[in-house]
Amino acid sequence: MPTAFQRPLSLPAPSFEKDMGTFWGAEVAWHRTSDLNFSSAGRRGYLISARGSEDHHDHDYVDQFHIIRKNQPMIVLLVVLSFLVGAFLRTILKEVKIPILVVICCMGISLGMISHFSSQVPIVKNIADIDPALFLHLFTPVIIFTAAFEMDFYIFRKSFWQVLILSVPGFLMNCAFLGWLTYKINKYNWSWDDSMLFGIILSTTDPILSVTSVRNIGLSKIVVNLIKGESLFNDATTVIIFELYRDLVKHSHHEVVKEIFIKLILKFFASTAFGFLASRLVSYWLQHIFNDGVVEVVLSFSMAYLIFFLAEWLGMSGVIALCILGLLLDSVSFSPGMDMFLYKFWSMLTFLAHIMIFLITGIVLAQKAFPFFNTRAIFYIITVYLSLNLVRALVVLALSPFLSRLGYGFNWRWGAIIVWSGMRGTFTLNMALGISQTESKTASEFHIKTMLLLHSGTASLLTLIINSTTVKKLVVTLGLCNITLPKRMAMHNAVQRIRQMEANAFSMLKLDRFLADANWVMAEEAIKIDYPYKLDSEEVNQLIKTLRCPECSTDITFERSSQQIADIMEEARLRLLTAQMASYQKQYNSGMLNQDAAQTLIGAAESYVDIEGKFMNIHEVKTYWESKGVPVMMKKWLSDWVYSVKKETFKAPKSKFLRTCHHLVFMEEFEYISTMITFLNCVPIVLHFIPSISSTFLPELKLCNYYFLSLYILEALLKAFAMGRTYIYYHWNQFDLIIIVVGVVDVMIINLFKSLSPSYPMINAIRIFRFIRILRILRLLKLVIPKVMSLLDKQINRQLTFRYDIAKGYVQGEEDIKCLIGQIAGHERVYQEITKILETNKQEAMKELGLMQRDYPEIVTGVKTRQAVQTVLNTASETLQFMISGGIVDKTEGGELQKMILIKKQQLATLPSTIAPPTAQELLRNVIWLQNDKRQIEYIQKKAKILYYDYGDKICEEAELPQGIHLIVSGMIKLSGSAPCYGVSKDTKKETKKRLPVSSYTDYMVAGAIIGELNCLTKQEMEYGVSCETAVQTCFISIDDLLEAFDKFLEPPSLEYKIWLKLALDIALRTFKENLPNQDWSYKMCVQLSNIYVLDVANHTKCDIYDGSMDDVILVHGTVLDCQLGQRYNAPYILPKTCHQVQGTASATKLLVIRTSNQGARKTTETCGSICQYHSARRPATLGHIFGMSVGSHSTISTDLEYTYLSSQNPNLRRV
Repeated sequence: MPTAFQRPLSLPAPSFEKDMGTFWGAEVAWHRTSDLNFSSAGRRGYLISARGSEDHHDHDYVDQFHIIRKNQPMIVLLVVLSFLVGAFLRTILKEVKIPILVVICCMGISLGMISHFSSQVPIVKNIADIDPALFLHLFTPVIIFTAAFEMDFYIFRKSFWQVLILSVPGFLMNCAFLGWLTYKINKYNWSWDDSMLFGIILSTTDPILSVTSVRNIGLSKIVVNLIKGESLFNDATTVIIFELYRDLVKHSHHEVVKEIFIKLILKFFASTAFGFLASRLVSYWLQHIFNDGVVEVVLSFSMAYLIFFLAEWLGMSGVIALCILGLLLDSVSFSPGMDMFLYKFWSMLTFLAHIMIFLITGIVLAQKAFPFFNTRAIFYIITVYLSLNLVRALVVLALSPFLSRLGYGFNWRWGAIIVWSGMRGTFTLNMALGISQTESKTASEFHIKTMLLLHSGTASLLTLIINSTTVKKLVVTLGLCNITLPKRMAMHNAVQRIRQMEANAFSMLKLDRFLADANWVMAEEAIKIDYPYKLDSEEVNQLIKTLRCPECSTDITFERSSQQIADIMEEARLRLLTAQMASYQKQYNSGMLNQDAAQTLIGAAESYVDIEGKFMNIHEVKTYWESKGVPVMMKKWLSDWVYSVKKETFKAPKSKFLRTCHHLVFMEEFEYISTMITFLNCVPIVLHFIPSISSTFLPELKLCNYYFLSLYILEALLKAFAMGRTYIYYHWNQFDLIIIVVGVVDVMIINLFKSLSPSYPMINAIRIFRFIRILRILRLLKLVIPKVMSLLDKQINRQLTFRYDIAKGYVQGEEDIKCLIGQIAGHERVYQEITKILETNKQEAMKELGLMQRDYPEIVTGVKTRQAVQTVLNTASETLQFMISGGIVDKTEGGELQKMILIKKQQLATLPSTIAPPTAQELLRNVIWLQNDKRQIEYIQKKAKILYYDYGDKICEEAELPQGIHLIVSGMIKLSGSAPCYGVSKDTKKETKKRLPVSSYTDYMVAGAIIGELNCLTKQEMEYGVSCETAVQTCFISIDDLLEAFDKFLEPPSLEYKIWLKLALDIALRTFKENLPNQDWSYKMCVQLSNIYVLDVANHTKCDIYDGSMDDVILVHGTVLDCQLGQRYNAPYILPKTCHQVQGTASATKLLVIRTSNQGARKTTETCGSICQYHSARRPATLGHIFGMSVGSHSTISTDLEYTYLSSQNPNLRRV
């Protein structure tokens, strides 16, 4: 059976193959015997016959019974065993500083040495003769694509010139120095060419092995990416230089410069273009694969190998093409949720590839270089290892002045790490193997090739044994991964938080009746988490500079130095950037961000990581979309050409002739005929440029020219008669006049020169005017330009959608990380400063969103519509997953439902990119507390007024009594003043010690938002003023009309109650997100929506909570007092479950109650006094019933809706 490792035909077959030749080509067949009785005994007999060729004495084996086959492919067993050994070593050597690949290589050496003393392992000799091209194509794509795919593109982009200097001039200097040094000190009589090839081989580094030792030890991402980028492009340069130099040495060339130039063009520029086109193709393909992870992984794997093979086959560089492909693809290029699987898949392939590389290297070294291994060779091995590190250090030192002025800068510590992390691996071994496998004409040539293989292989092993095991110690010694005090503080806080959660979990588990008799002492000891960083006494003192006040149990932090504050600030900034990237990834996974916007935001956040003290802000993020304004400029120019006409009063012609011309010109058929004439005119114009036809049919072509010119003149005259003076103001008419004038001059020149003796200037003039006739073809652009403008419109819409997505994703990211500041900031001053920065950035982004909605309302409405559909479909998908995991829905049924949801998600792409913004009436109908209640909608529509405001106008002033509710129809408003107090009096606020007192409040609102609801309900003064940032249109409902509506619509649920419920849901959701940011409260609130109601607690009135029927209680307005502990709580606040009775202490106190889920499922047969009239018609609850959706009549009120309202009026009401 053929294997991947085939013996060259010129090599003699091993004796083992001759001895076992009987089994080569053996074909085993099982024959069911026909003379046995199968029906009586139920047994089957099989006769195994081995048929072989006559040359292999098959008659010795015919009719013999064999259990074990003799011709199994042993290469498969060897490969699988090597993988198994690699996995075993990775398991047991995790904590030991022994490189796994060195052990694998030693195993290969052992196998190779065994074959010297035994002829029973021919597979080893087959592996030793592996084809270098096969070796290259098997392992290189995995190594290169994985390294490029894991690169941080935005960091690489900024450090590109540093990478280029290290990988091209630095590599060439390495080659020259190593080649010269080898030529001078070696005693093997190597030529200059041999020494230079050896220098090229040793100058390359492995992009995976070089980074493995310095990854995840706290080293800066810049240095890690610099090492990986230098290794990647170093490999690309190595392959090109190695092939060029070996080709020049081996073959004679007549045009060396020309050949080198062509090869460099192919290897560098053509490979780059090929890689870019391949990345566009893969991205396009991935965009049309929806939620099929298997296809995406197979596509990434197969395209990596295919691109490499095609590039090498076409004479380009497969390494450069794969580098570009990997750099332009990232995890966001694939479907949401595929990132971790992809990274693990390619990491696995890289691990397996390195196992095979070093196993083969060990076998090749033992097979071919073992006879030449002696004391002298050991001396030169050590010399070569020291030389390559010394030369690399000198090159980096020489280039450091240039490196320090580019990218992120450079210092000697970075240089030391780059020098010492340069591991030799795949390319070093492949090139050495390629040289050793070539045919040798003399014994000395064979000796040189073998020694080159020996020293290259041993140099790779020594870099793994020494450099990879000591580079971490070097990083620590140089102070590049020092664990600073802020990092220790962050780790300390994390450990404390985990311990607190463990203690809470233990407290809850002790209430479990099944775990009540567990050994809790042993369990607590088993889960105890120690502090991972070792601390000395001084660091302990720094960390424990926090005391707890015995009276109020608040933390009192000692003042730290300005440098310590700066360090804490920088550490918090880095963690916030990480949280931002996580937020963007989460938004992409949920479908809220498209692929381009997610890539841009994640990349932008990564680019800020190593800019000390720099936070992301919307002004710098805007640069990512402002550079894409070319389509807008093109469309503007085309629009000006087609539509921009000087204003001129056009009167209908009075003359019958002129009216006839006007009628003809403005008929659609007139334009069609004009276009047909232009098409027909293209034929003689083209024939004029064909000499044979032009000379033969010259008179006919002249007549055609006269004919078409006359038609153009006739068309111009008709248009001029029809349009009058306005004719000249149209650009197309001006162009037609130019064509006519040039055509007339052309005819005149031809006829004028006809009677004169021809001269060279005359002939040139005729040729020029004949060439100018091509302008007539440009009349066809009348058809093309509208199509081009339509394509430009689509591109502009995509760019505007991209722009809005970036700004919206940025705002959402700021809101997400705002909830985490308390856990990240390690100091009060840091907390305040970061909060201020993030709030400022968010407000600027909100303003940018409002301006985009003002300028492009159709685009924004389209984006919002798609996001709304995506959110609802995500909720449906999460609900389905919950039902499948809980056994409510069978997996088969769930799969069918999931297909339906996925189809709907796919159809999102078919939604129009532009949607007309809703009108005032549509916005009013979509107000949540009016939906589907026709009586209320009609009443409010009658009372509502449309108001218009200009830029800078004041809608209401701070501390002013509310005049009514404003529903924004268009434009953007600014809210500025003090933060909403939610019913908490100013005196109470002053008494309460806030961690961060907010001195001012600013926010921006756009179409669809409502202002003044809460103030109209409570009749309190406005806490903020409202001004117009643009021209604004609002739908105004006065407070008198609103109060009248409250009195008019009292049937449960009343209009006033629905407004309170809407406000309470909004406040509760924001409170949950701020206090418990790690949970998806949007989905949880959707699940519990039918179990939520608002409870009114009158002033000085007590109310029972958490009585077994409530999951959560949130104080959304006012203040309450804990009747047991005497603790006062101010809105908004999640009341603790230890609180069982509260007393209202404000004029308007509202609680949002989330009932337990099982309460809504149980029915009651018990009489409930005054509410029995509502028990007549019960229906299953839906989410929309909370706000009166799908309510048919007063007699059919849903159970949950009725209970929600009535329980708010009567807290003692229970449904069992």
